[in-house]
Amino acid sequence: MKSHIVALSVAMACTGAFAQSKSKSSDDSMYASVGYQSGQYANTDLTNLSNANHLVITVGKNMSANYALEGVYASGLSDSSTTSLGTAINLKLTSSYGLYVKPKMKINDSIEVFGRLGYFNSKATISVPAFPALNSDASGTSPSWGLGTSMKFTDTIYGTLDWMQMYKKDGFDVKGLGLSVGYKF
Repeated sequence: MKSHIVALSVAMACTGAFAQSKSKSSDDSMYASVGYQSGQYANTDLTNLSNANHLVITVGKNMSANYALEGVYASGLSDSSTTSLGTAINLKLTSSYGLYVKPKMKINDSIEVFGRLGYFNSKATISVPAFPALNSDASGTSPSWGLGTSMKFTDTIYGTLDWMQMYKKDGFDVKGLGLSVGYKF
């Protein structure tokens, strides 16, 4: 008998959640956010790369209450650096972007959790101050993903905390923890 009550309670809860998501499925708003990300860099050939800061701009369109499409632009605010054989090497993210599908779920009226799945095109400048002839640009595209949560402050203003695996390919690994403020149109 107890298992029937539990099963009935779960079924009723799921029906209520489904009805709520169906009634809000017409959310087709757009949004934009600006944020700061603490980027962590790693490379198989370069050890001890320092963290770097990124400016991240996100523009998205809600396709329903449960998913959105997003474009992300990221640019380095500082260099990641290391020393190899006594020579400083700097790496800076420049004009990079990503395209994502963003599945999401509301926890309550103010908080939602989300994921991101897509591709990120990373562009970076590598500089060796002691040997300017070795300066170069690098770029590539890799699968990218992330997780996060958003909190609504007003009907149009929200804050986001997220973690992103932005780029991981050919020995380079760029990921970061970000904090942003956004506006829903």
